[in-house]
Amino acid sequence: MIAIIVFNMMVQAQESPEIWMSYDLMPKKGMVKQFEAAAAKKNKKFNTTPETAIFTFKYMDGENQGKYQRVMGYKDWDFFNNQQQGNNAQRKYWADNVDQFVESQTGWKVWSRSLNHSHNWTPTTTFKHMYVWRRFIKPGHEADVYNFLDRGAMVMKAHNYSGIQGVFQVISGGNTNEYIICNGFDKFGEFGKYPDTEKTEAQLYNEMFGEGSYRKDATAYNQALEMWGRSTERLMQVEDLSTQLN
Repeated sequence: MIAIIVFNMMVQAQESPEIWMSYDLMPKKGMVKQFEAAAAKKNKKFNTTPETAIFTFKYMDGENQGKYQRVMGYKDWDFFNNQQQGNNAQRKYWADNVDQFVESQTGWKVWSRSLNHSHNWTPTTTFKHMYVWRRFIKPGHEADVYNFLDRGAMVMKAHNYSGIQGVFQVISGGNTNEYIICNGFDKFGEFGKYPDTEKTEAQLYNEMFGEGSYRKDATAYNQALEMWGRSTERLMQVEDLSTQLN
């Protein structure tokens, strides 16, 4: 499927982009059950509403296998301005009751979600599994990325693509040329379809933008990405450690 994102230089100038945050942690060896139990209690105590929601995923393969990713989303700049007072009790509870089971953790990354190019990604969207495609743009090659991915978004919307996709770009805490495409699903092999046609995505793209345009634009897009920065990881949502919003 087409990876959809817009990298626009106006993202940090927006008054209220949709902000997400994530960090990874590794439980101590032999203490996974204790960690999950303690983190679940923390979630039930502090993270039960849309405003306080936290979602947890476990890496199932790759170099991060065994780690957990904790995610907060649907925030704006006001969250950062007002978060100190509300978070003090959570931080203390975590330090006293959960941190003893944690071997290591990374710092937070702050992301902006591309609202126009995510698809079927809402506060009540649920899925059991997620593939995360991580990519980096070469400096000065943004235009080729924009062209292919913007056109891809038009194809998905025009033909009612049924899959779940969230697209995020780093705005703080990492390389701002980094973006991820998160595809949620419940059953392996069923990531989404174009329900009203038997044509392939490439065929639909060519119909919209001209014969041969898919190959031409995809080639330019791939050449605009860093070769060392292309990875795919499979994550599983841990329900007991995730806020249920529906």
